[in-house]
Amino acid sequence: MEAQSNVALNRFTTLKIGGEARHFYQPSTVDQLVEVVGKLQSKEEPFYILGGGSNLLVSSEGVNGSVIRTAQLINISNPESDILEADAGVRLPHVAKYAASIGLSGMEFLVGVPGTVGGAVIMNAGAHGSCVQNILESCRVYDATLNKIVTYKNEELGFVYRNCNLNPLKQVVLSARFRLKPDVREVIEKNTKANEDYRWKTQPLGWPNAGSTFKNPEPTRSAGFLLDQSGAKQLTEGGAAVSAIHANFVINTGGATSHQVTTLLRRMKESVMTKFSVDLHPEWKTLGEFTSAEREPWASH
Repeated sequence: MEAQSNVALNRFTTLKIGGEARHFYQPSTVDQLVEVVGKLQSKEEPFYILGGGSNLLVSSEGVNGSVIRTAQLINISNPESDILEADAGVRLPHVAKYAASIGLSGMEFLVGVPGTVGGAVIMNAGAHGSCVQNILESCRVYDATLNKIVTYKNEELGFVYRNCNLNPLKQVVLSARFRLKPDVREVIEKNTKANEDYRWKTQPLGWPNAGSTFKNPEPTRSAGFLLDQSGAKQLTEGGAAVSAIHANFVINTGGATSHQVTTLLRRMKESVMTKFSVDLHPEWKTLGEFTSAEREPWASH
């Protein structure tokens, strides 16, 4: 498939920030995705995978390389009574509701996570005390270095808090296989709806945002609480601001740039360090051209 040139990425990110990608691909099948990645790898050209555009800060200066968006890879199947398979581009709220609709429990926590299946595997996405590690049986990955598709079992992925051992610059998640538990459909749907309602009440969904900004420093210590208690809710930087609803969310109030966001993140980190002597690390990934000063919040990550 042919690349589009100089495509603005801000419309593909949940924070609505991002400059142009030099080359942009949007495959509609897994085969096309493999073809594009293989072609770029053979030319030794860098590529970057873009899923739902959440948990991501894209530079306003753009991306000097090829960006591959997986959002059109949306197949879901139920090959066994307790197994659900989904392509990398399937949105997590959709797959959670689909599982509930066929009486499979285990994905209820994902209904409030605004990413895709591929990103959820890479990030070990989690909420409400659960995470992808707890339900993933295996995933199919195209390894650009090996130039072949490899299936990795859960225990081979080295899951840790909000991460795994896959290299997204070389290993592209194609699909994932989840082992769930059959249960009463009405009960699952009720629990899924409760999680969805909780998200609407506690997160600034009316504003562009990229999800939780910082990782919790410890299982029993919330980044949101530390930011709230340090006065971070008062912080703004141009069009970027800390949400008044949840201190661990940065919102785009209009026209925010990646530079303004990184400056705001640095100020948020400093407020918590000053009051609690705790060093917070961003949960987001970055994509594109950033200066060393802009990368400072991620420096000790």
